[in-house]
Amino acid sequence: MTREETLERLRELQRQVRALREETDIPAIERTMQLLDMYCHMARWELGDLEAMIPELEQP
Repeated sequence: MTREETLERLRELQRQVRALREETDIPAIERTMQLLDMYCHMARWELGDLEAMIPELEQP
């Protein structure tokens, strides 16, 4: 898998995770999705895809 393919998969995973987080009313699932979003963000940052280390600063 290339770097670009990896990044695209991470971006798609983040889109799905964010949608699930917004649609759930279960606090444990919401928190888990928040953590997963953070880990995806960190992986993208490590690959040089993002400038900000803080997920909240990422442009959607």
